[in-house]
Amino acid sequence: MDRLKIGVLGGTFNPIHNGHLLLAESARDRLGLDKVLFIPTGNNPLKTTDWDIDANLRYEMTKRGIDGNEFFEVSDIEIKREGYTYTIDTLEELEKIYPGDEIYFIVGADIVFEIDSWKRADEVLRKINLVTTFRPGYDQDRLDRRVEELREFYGARILKLFAPEMDISSSEIRSRVKHGYSIRYLLPRSVETYIYEKELYR
Repeated sequence: MDRLKIGVLGGTFNPIHNGHLLLAESARDRLGLDKVLFIPTGNNPLKTTDWDIDANLRYEMTKRGIDGNEFFEVSDIEIKREGYTYTIDTLEELEKIYPGDEIYFIVGADIVFEIDSWKRADEVLRKINLVTTFRPGYDQDRLDRRVEELREFYGARILKLFAPEMDISSSEIRSRVKHGYSIRYLLPRSVETYIYEKELYR
């Protein structure tokens, strides 16, 4: 039986928006992934925000946002975990769910420069294919040097993916909701409706 190629896109998804979806679809298409698993983050020790909302709300928005794409799935393995959420723990869980399959962890280029600070970074890099995405205007020479460093020091398997540019951020969406501006076309209509129904980001 052929090994499946499982893409993993983690994030707070607070809220999920069209930029996330375009990135996931681009990775799926270019790399021939069998599925892309969206994993809303749990309690991330490296990231805090003044806009924290219940993790189950972020999960529900993600679930609604990916609806209609047969290659997309959402997982609650991080939000169900107690304590801090670390990537190595998530990968170990995924190895049990998808034994023998290949994991492609999709990250922005900025993550490539901080991944050394992750818990058990050497093990993370040995377990996965790291897909680093970048946009027009990014310093590709600097990124290439960093990729070579990680390959040399850790034996990392790193793929570069040129991602279409969609200049949308979750923080912008939250701010627009707070100030009463439209968020239409920035995210799926189902997510927009859910935000207003639950009166989020007010």
